[in-house]
Amino acid sequence: DNFYFIQNEEGDTIPFVRNAAQRAFCDESWSRDLLTKARQLGFSTEILIEILDLCVFRSGQTCGVIDVTLKDARKKLAKIKFAYDRLPNEIKVNVPLKKSNTEELEWENGSSVTVGVSYRGGTLQFLHVSEFGKISVNSPDVAREIKTGAMRAVHSTGRIVVESTAHGTA
Repeated sequence: DNFYFIQNEEGDTIPFVRNAAQRAFCDESWSRDLLTKARQLGFSTEILIEILDLCVFRSGQTCGVIDVTLKDARKKLAKIKFAYDRLPNEIKVNVPLKKSNTEELEWENGSSVTVGVSYRGGTLQFLHVSEFGKISVNSPDVAREIKTGAMRAVHSTGRIVVESTAHGTA
């Protein structure tokens, strides 16, 4: 808490301080998490900060973020980049970005995060799948690809966080 900066709902830059729901999730998380959530509790932000933290402070980490649309996935990567850009200069000098575009961030320490609507190829240490309920209902083939491709790409010691609001067909 208080190390990273994010934008709040009004667009103001504020220190990232976990709320009670984020803290409980962080305290109870495991290597394979399914997070059914209510809107606007900050779970996606918590997960994205965890991915940034992993990439900056551990070399050679490969992370992926999957969302319903590429536009939504790109917004998540922009949140990671926003927080990285506001880190102390001493950290950014020691772990500079090597590559930065709308779908990938790669650091000089060999860590990276890629976003998209699916993932296949390579081994991941962290996978975040956002709105999997909506993906499953609207695009069952894509959901199957995520389960058989992206989730299987995560190393046995890696982490998967699947989060979604409830999304049924009723």
